[in-house]
Amino acid sequence: MEIYIIRKKSGSRKELGRQLITLNSDPETLFDILHDLTRQGLIAAQAQPDNTAFTDDEIVSQAEEGRIRLAEGYGENYDTLEKALQRTLQAYEDSLFRVFIDGEEADSLDAPIALDDGSEVVFLRMTMLTGLYFAF
Repeated sequence: MEIYIIRKKSGSRKELGRQLITLNSDPETLFDILHDLTRQGLIAAQAQPDNTAFTDDEIVSQAEEGRIRLAEGYGENYDTLEKALQRTLQAYEDSLFRVFIDGEEADSLDAPIALDDGSEVVFLRMTMLTGLYFAF
């Protein structure tokens, strides 16, 4: 199954990135989606980067996301899938990001979801606000 992953940040209508992802199975819950995406991200993070120069198109596409990453790897990633998944689930429980599937918020890890080929899954990164705290 192929879905579109869209990254956004709160307070902005602009997308930080859109990526077509192939899932290994048909996910039934939000937990299944997060598990599969965490596994794919961990595999990509542990792959050795190639130290080739960026093309102009790669620089432009990364600049649209808001940052240009270096191609060199500065450290090895020794995470396990269990540790990476635990970190992802903790970030979700701490409301560091929200997930919207075809325009509707997925507010529970165990609630059943319906995904079709070409569905859009939006990951909205929440922004922490700073300021004074007043107790009334």
